[in-house]
Amino acid sequence: MSDPTRLAGPPLADGPMQAPRSPAGLADAVRDQASGYADWHKIEAAGFLSELAGALRSGGSQLNGQTQVKPFVQAVADNLDAFSDRIIRRGWRELYRDAEGVALGHPLATALVVGALGYGAFHVIRSGEGGAGKSPGEPRQAWGGYP
Repeated sequence: MSDPTRLAGPPLADGPMQAPRSPAGLADAVRDQASGYADWHKIEAAGFLSELAGALRSGGSQLNGQTQVKPFVQAVADNLDAFSDRIIRRGWRELYRDAEGVALGHPLATALVVGALGYGAFHVIRSGEGGAGKSPGEPRQAWGGYP
């Protein structure tokens, strides 16, 4: 049984809800949590790319009659594996600098990719609404809301 007159000890160092003692402590805690989250997603993305490369290799082995396509599929799989290894080896700051360099070097391509991602996100969000705000008798429009 705990003694209410006795002061509690300091919070555990590894506790998930440790209260920061200063604004700098809060910044460090946020940075550490964001870094852990980013590292987890970095490893997850690299694993996905490796699995995709393996799937391409196994699918490419079935392309016996396609002499022109098979080397292309193998090259894509090799590049995906190399990209996966590069993601694992490099830190987030290096990856960010690489992405920034590509974006600055190819502004039109960057604008097109960002626009396509925004357009896709718009449709995903809009399709998730599920007809909210419509009366039950009103027919739904085609996917995307365009007639």
